[in-house]
Amino acid sequence: MNFKMVFNVVGKMLMLLAALLILPTVVSLIYDEPLRITISFFSTVIGCFVLSVAMHYLTKDVTERDFYKREGYVIVTLTWVIFSLLGALPFYLSGEIPHYIDSLFETVSGFTTTGSTILQDVESLSKSLLFWRSFTHFIGGMGVIVFALAILPRSPHTIHIAKAEVPGPYFGKVVSSMKQTAIYLYSIYIALTIILFFLLLLGGIGVFDSINLAFSTAGTGGFAVRNAGIAYYNSTYITVVIAIFMLIFSMNLSLIYFVVFKRYFKVLKSEELRWFFGMISILSVIMFLDIYRSYDTPNHSLLDVFFTVSSVVSTTGFTYNDFNIWPVFSKMIILILMIVGGCTGGTAGGIKIPRLIFFVKNAKQSISKALNPRKITMFKIDGKVVKDTAPLSNYLLLFGFVYVIILFLITFQINDFEDAISLTVTSISNAGPAFNHYGPMSNFSQIPYFTKIILSVSMLLGRLELMPLIVFFSANTWKKRRKRLRENQRIINIHNE
Repeated sequence: MNFKMVFNVVGKMLMLLAALLILPTVVSLIYDEPLRITISFFSTVIGCFVLSVAMHYLTKDVTERDFYKREGYVIVTLTWVIFSLLGALPFYLSGEIPHYIDSLFETVSGFTTTGSTILQDVESLSKSLLFWRSFTHFIGGMGVIVFALAILPRSPHTIHIAKAEVPGPYFGKVVSSMKQTAIYLYSIYIALTIILFFLLLLGGIGVFDSINLAFSTAGTGGFAVRNAGIAYYNSTYITVVIAIFMLIFSMNLSLIYFVVFKRYFKVLKSEELRWFFGMISILSVIMFLDIYRSYDTPNHSLLDVFFTVSSVVSTTGFTYNDFNIWPVFSKMIILILMIVGGCTGGTAGGIKIPRLIFFVKNAKQSISKALNPRKITMFKIDGKVVKDTAPLSNYLLLFGFVYVIILFLITFQINDFEDAISLTVTSISNAGPAFNHYGPMSNFSQIPYFTKIILSVSMLLGRLELMPLIVFFSANTWKKRRKRLRENQRIINIHNE
């Protein structure tokens, strides 16, 4: 393990966090908020700065040799954990969320773009903390490391860090340079957020609400600034605009790049995109047929279904209607959408569409092999032959195993089985609301602290797609390189004998 390189990069990320925290500090000054709130932000900025300088001083003679995938995984894990631990301080130090575990839960939910909240009265929070809360969605949406790659000097090892953070079963570059890819994707991400901000502003909801909703929608997080969520605005225009942009941010943002540069054939050939909208269309029609009889007008039920499906499949989780009272069949569809989530290269959570494609095609291929063992078949996704399907299979098995472990731990304090299952799904899929006692019109304030910690870990596992955290806690990761090489050589010698 190249410890100096790891801590050097983490030190740079702390400097980035300090810079990001300046924005809500300015917001607190603009709104002339109580001094304790401004001090809570300012002290956190100073703390991040001091830690960053200390790490830089201790690693100033760092070299880039011996930098491998495991270093990338450790850097990503440490960055997300430290961002969560320090990002929670303004909530706690200001006294607006009195317990640190609650502050940590809210911050992890923000950075992982889950959107679950412990707040019973969102509107009682100060403007700057509401801004920071939504801003964590925007920061975590595309990934803090990817943002850093776009602004930090180019390094030959950045691909290891990017692959460890970017969600999805594969990492694709739109251009040959990793740094340039990060710049392009973040430019698209910021441009779409600005467009959404102005569209919301046209809806007459004000600058503050518009920018917060734009941040939450872009990161597909779901933190609102009103207790009633999106329903507060009572506007079909606002509802439809947010629903459309939730789907846009759930798509692979590389496709937007291809549209901008008029490479339309790339978009039309995207199997992932076809599956994404095909799944949404089919399940939306089925859900509409299941619930429309309970509504006064079909138009109302159609809008509810469109927004709910957009919110759930994008794992945004904005509160608009209480799908907790819908029939069980529709709730099962919602659960499926939570698990699957959006596309690779977007900001949505879930296991991602390519893994769904793999699961379906693999099942089909297995049946075909059983009927005709001599038949030779090629496994393709997006027209590309997948030579090694083991990583996809292993991820799905690992996901199921981790899900069962989290569910087991949650049932230690959560006695209702529907609560436990939905809490597990919504946390590991970064989806936001659960069912039953923790549905879209409720909050997570009454959950015991031990379970909040488990859910926080689950949210991080889901956002980082399991592997970085698992590698981080693996004993083999922290062994000295020479010791690991000696052990490998010993195993080879035993095998040869």
